[in-house]
Amino acid sequence: SVGVCISSRRSGLSRALRCDRALNPAMSDASTTPAEAAPAATDSVGRSTSARYNETLSSRTMCAYGFFRLPISGYDLTVRPARTAVYIEALNQSILTHAMIVSCCKSVDFLLGFLVGTTSDNVSTRWGRRKPWVVVCFPFAIVSMFLLVTPFPFSGDAVFSDSDDFPCGEIEPDSATACPALEQCLVEMIANGTLPAHNVSSVESSNPPAPAALSVWFALFYFAYYFFSWTCTMIPYDALGMELTSDYSKRVSLFSVRVVFQFLGYAVPNAVGLVLSNIFPTNIIAVYAYTALVLGIVSLAALLVLGFGVSERPEAKTGQGNEVPAVVAVRRALCNWPYCIYLFIKFPISLVSLLPVNLMSFFLRYGMKMEDWASLYFTLVLVILFASLLGTPLVWYLTRRFGKREVLMYVSGACCPFFFAFFFVPPQSFPTAVIYIAGVFVGLLTVVMFVVLDSMLADIIDYDALHTGKRSEGVYTVAETNLQQFIEVIGGVVPLLLMSAVGFENNGGCECGCGVACDEAYMRWKCPGDIGYSCDGQSTFDSPPLFGEVGRQAPCVDQGSDAVVWIIRAFLFALSGVCLLLVCLGAKIYPITKAAHSAILDATESLAAGGEATDPLTGKAVVRSAASHAQLRREHFSARELSLSSHWLKTQLSGRLLLWLGAFIAILAGMAASGGEARQYIVAIGAICCSALFVLVPWDAARLQVLLKMSRAERAVGPSAEEKDNSARS
Repeated sequence: SVGVCISSRRSGLSRALRCDRALNPAMSDASTTPAEAAPAATDSVGRSTSARYNETLSSRTMCAYGFFRLPISGYDLTVRPARTAVYIEALNQSILTHAMIVSCCKSVDFLLGFLVGTTSDNVSTRWGRRKPWVVVCFPFAIVSMFLLVTPFPFSGDAVFSDSDDFPCGEIEPDSATACPALEQCLVEMIANGTLPAHNVSSVESSNPPAPAALSVWFALFYFAYYFFSWTCTMIPYDALGMELTSDYSKRVSLFSVRVVFQFLGYAVPNAVGLVLSNIFPTNIIAVYAYTALVLGIVSLAALLVLGFGVSERPEAKTGQGNEVPAVVAVRRALCNWPYCIYLFIKFPISLVSLLPVNLMSFFLRYGMKMEDWASLYFTLVLVILFASLLGTPLVWYLTRRFGKREVLMYVSGACCPFFFAFFFVPPQSFPTAVIYIAGVFVGLLTVVMFVVLDSMLADIIDYDALHTGKRSEGVYTVAETNLQQFIEVIGGVVPLLLMSAVGFENNGGCECGCGVACDEAYMRWKCPGDIGYSCDGQSTFDSPPLFGEVGRQAPCVDQGSDAVVWIIRAFLFALSGVCLLLVCLGAKIYPITKAAHSAILDATESLAAGGEATDPLTGKAVVRSAASHAQLRREHFSARELSLSSHWLKTQLSGRLLLWLGAFIAILAGMAASGGEARQYIVAIGAICCSALFVLVPWDAARLQVLLKMSRAERAVGPSAEEKDNSARS
């Protein structure tokens, strides 16, 4: 049956379906017989000659690899909400300034990711290709994360709050014993003008706009955190997981184990945050500061377990890397059409998992009008994590039973209508139970994304190895990581820009309250026109105001414009529904099934043995190019470009390069010339555009440099069979 699948010349998805029937007559039985783990070997040019490897991956290795994901996930679910809660709400950083910094940092890091990924593939040491990156860079990520969520030079006494220096601060705010004395003191201080009345129209603010130094601090450690954690640590770490085993079903198990640790990692900051939010109910900075300390301790343990518990493939320790230029590696990936389908799926489903983390706190506070939003937020995230942990064994079973694309398509399709329905429910009528139901859907989708999509990517890398003879996990994972960075801009920056454009006010225009600690322990909130004096202001949200209407709503849950809430709802629910429709479409056309993957491995082994093979997805003969420097130089260009004369190709590349440089200079000039409030909008949007130019400029510059070094004889050779095939597949 394998021979039939390899030698057949039929093409398209019908080809893969016939391989399903030939290789797996009992489609309902997804179990496999693990092959003997054999040491991987390479040929004279460093190509892997063992397509099947480590198919008996041990549970110990799976757990050692997966455990490292725990602190990374904890960081992720701490930094995202802390950005808005600490910097925007508590420290009064402008939402436009915040969005501008995020855009600029992401744009620069977008380019650096490609350099890290290709370097990880091309440089091999006696300790491996991936683990040295993790061991060296992750400690810097730990320090950067702590300093990012704990900007202690600007938080004052936020972590160790003491209000004794304020009027009536010497009276302990305790309604059972000291409330009458506190109320009498407040009345006297208001009468003599020391304290403002509860309904005074204007209040002298002790919370001025954030200084420029805070923006510098945020930019420095935000960039450092993402560079050392997601770029320099997660790219090699993800690549390591892709190459631990070649077995189709073992990969599902490996990434299922990793997902369990991933969601346990998400649970850690939320469980800690839930406890700390009761200890510091009105001091969100203290909550995140102590959470960061807990995660730092867990991080060190995870780093030791990964270092001593996981071993890389033998050929990763030979000292011989791929030696494939970055442009060639990326061009090969873009010619991998299953990978293009994968990216079409990955973008929207990642956005669905990101939006609730970034926007749910805004929805709870300004949509549902909840003063005590933090406790429900942490509880909701725990519900998501609990649903994810329970859903992981179910997704694991269904994926092995029915297949990856089927699970992806049907789960996304089932969740899609609910998100559209949630969009039309008025926020203040939103039952808490419905919030939890939405959390269950998000949890299931996140499990599918990390279990199914990651194992799909490993299969796609095997398909690339069939055509190139090289293992390029770093290139594929860097594209995924950079995609995640770009999604962070779309899901984290664009909503903030739109909210600011329609009149968003930090903390509802209030100086403190709704989770932002007031300096005075007896204040629940301090807003223009309304001050919530209370006996238990700093310790509970149920303490009634001493002056004014007792049951009135805290002003810090109000935004002056309803458009702010509509934008939150549109991104949180409507956009998520659209994204899930796109996921269903991409899953339907994804071509690599279990049987097709087995045929890919058989074809790879046939080529390694000196035979011939057919692409199981297209039915065409697989033709690999010669692994020579001349051929690598040629692979910088498409077959169409190589058919042009040297003069015209140089003119084309030079013109494109000048166009990118001109656009880059024009954007910089526009950002510098802008002024007023519009400047921050222009800078943020300009930074998003620059993220593409940061890739296009070095891309064409590298290709032009190679073209100038190519001899006339190298260009005179017609396009090879593989170059023609790559152009067709692209």
